[in-house]
Amino acid sequence: MSDLEAPLRPKRKKVWVDYFVQFRWILVIFVVLPISFTLYFLTYLGDVKSEMKSYKQRLKEHDENVQKVVKRLKERNPSKDGLVCTARKPWIAVGMRNVDYKRARHFEVDLSAFRNILEIDKERMVARVEPLVNMGQISRASVPMNLSLAVVAELDDLTVGGLINGYGIEGSSHIYGLFSDTVVAYEIVLADGRVVRATKDNEYSDLFYAIPWSQGNTWASCLCGDQAYSY
Repeated sequence: MSDLEAPLRPKRKKVWVDYFVQFRWILVIFVVLPISFTLYFLTYLGDVKSEMKSYKQRLKEHDENVQKVVKRLKERNPSKDGLVCTARKPWIAVGMRNVDYKRARHFEVDLSAFRNILEIDKERMVARVEPLVNMGQISRASVPMNLSLAVVAELDDLTVGGLINGYGIEGSSHIYGLFSDTVVAYEIVLADGRVVRATKDNEYSDLFYAIPWSQGNTWASCLCGDQAYSY
């Protein structure tokens, strides 16, 4: 063998990690994919169940869930419990943010029940939705009505609350702006348990403009947003 054909260094002996990487497709196909499919299917069933509820039932559940959040926040002792954060698990969230911040905020508020489309008003061209409503739910509800959100994110799993509180930059419009720019109003619960409605021109207008991209730091929880529609 000539010097040019000789390897620069001898090949490393394979260890178990090399075989694990080489045959990782077995784990992906027979373990990861079935688990992913099961989780997605269960989420889809939950979305369908939500869509089958009547308007009165959705509104009643919304009011009850709001009161649960208010009660939970009023139980908080600021001197002992620390800051407030949602109880949403890191592996559920669709985003790149490091979740270490939750380890320093021990008072969690569960918002998992807020996943209903409360109303789609075709005359006013707005929809009242809860923060965990995702793009797939909105599309299934609005397409039969020949409607579409003014700004539609391309992933079905992205939620309204996440697109508003996060950056949501992958779904933007030259006409309407970012996803958060199409919101008409927020119904929110403050850290002291007060429920307020923030719009561009009422007494909570400063809060209205502080919410987008805030990652939930300026308020306790987003309960409902009025989202603009377009034909």
